[in-house]
Amino acid sequence: MKTAQSIMPHDTTLYKIISATGQRVLYGVEKVLSLFAEQKGAVMHPQLYAWTAQVEESYDKIRTELDRVLADYEGIPNFDDLSAEQRRIVTGERRWKTYMLYAYGARFESNIARCPDTDRVLQQIPGMVTAFFSIIEPHTAIAPHRGPYKGVLRYHLALKVPAPADSCGIRIGSEVYHWEEGHSLIFDDTVMHEAWNNSDDIRVVLFVDFKRKFTGPVSLLNDLMIWMIKVSPFIARIVAKVEKGK
Repeated sequence: MKTAQSIMPHDTTLYKIISATGQRVLYGVEKVLSLFAEQKGAVMHPQLYAWTAQVEESYDKIRTELDRVLADYEGIPNFDDLSAEQRRIVTGERRWKTYMLYAYGARFESNIARCPDTDRVLQQIPGMVTAFFSIIEPHTAIAPHRGPYKGVLRYHLALKVPAPADSCGIRIGSEVYHWEEGHSLIFDDTVMHEAWNNSDDIRVVLFVDFKRKFTGPVSLLNDLMIWMIKVSPFIARIVAKVEKGK
């Protein structure tokens, strides 16, 4: 995308300065957001969000498209190749792969064209800003970390979960959860969390960030911050690398 490319800083030091400044702003805004969030806590019950039932009902169609994507497995990039920020949290024998569909409003048209049913489902999620197939390879762990911004919530639809069930999991705060194919998980990813796949097969979820609901005019502040992330160097770097096929 030409617009995203144009705001990419070419100097690594400049990029680091911009990123650090942006993070300080985000953390300040998050203190305000925490006071006005409609749903609080680390993990939210999916039934609080009516659209999760429609997404779960579409599991078979999404899984079919995922299987077609996986047929070209070598063409799916590692997340840490797209985002250097991810490199420090991926450990183990293998990698964390991502098949990007959306990144804070940026559309990856060629990927979306291969997954039309998945895209139709994504359009049913109010406030959807980011979506991709998230693939944790065998014997790989994602180290404890927090997400970049409290103004969105994280959604997982489990698509491919190896057996036994306890070989894969995610710890959110102090609680451990295990994915179940066709079922949803929603959580605040600014709570410290980690994930692992100790099996001999891949684990895949449909990974979505959607706008969190806030009371009063705070929702306008959240919209502004999400727009700022959208035009940030962090997102621009991901967009440019996906478009170049890296």
